[in-house]
Amino acid sequence: MSPRGEQTHAAWRAALDELEALVAEADVPGLEGDGGPTALIASPRRWTPPTGLGPLPHELASRASSLAERQRGVLDRLEAARTAVLQHLGAVRSVEASHEPSRPVYLDATG
Repeated sequence: MSPRGEQTHAAWRAALDELEALVAEADVPGLEGDGGPTALIASPRRWTPPTGLGPLPHELASRASSLAERQRGVLDRLEAARTAVLQHLGAVRSVEASHEPSRPVYLDATG
């Protein structure tokens, strides 16, 4: 492999390593929306694609494909957890609303 090819390969490996680390951070147990403990804290880290990587080396294609599949799985679980949280929030809000009457409950007829 040429020195330029080795640099490209190394740059792609580093980029995939970083993406895998971000997926691992986001892949928190209990994200299935099953009412389990909420351990998810939104990570402020964002991935910025490196510039000048060039085409993905053929040798790394299966790794990149596996990573993309894992990302899709994590996104699906995050979406399911988000939906469950929204449903729980709706239930809590409806209970809170039932404690706040829209009109007075008592009428002061003497005073």
